[in-house]
Amino acid sequence: MCDKPKRLNEYYFVCTASDGYKAIFSWNELFNSELGEKIFIITEMNGIRLKQLRNRILLISTFDLKVGRRYIKGLQYIEINRAD
Repeated sequence: MCDKPKRLNEYYFVCTASDGYKAIFSWNELFNSELGEKIFIITEMNGIRLKQLRNRILLISTFDLKVGRRYIKGLQYIEINRAD
């Protein structure tokens, strides 16, 4: 993906919900820390499939100290951007 690994520090992910709410994760948070192992995209809950879920796709970060700040209901898309 990248010929210079240090450049990966410049990337971040913007996760956007259907209501416009956004949560942002840095490359290092996701791929170079314990936090990355505690982020989940939920497409089924208690045997209920995606099409039947009220909020559809959920994204949760279970490692955050303040619960809810990066909890996305109705995840629409994830953008990968590079800081200039």
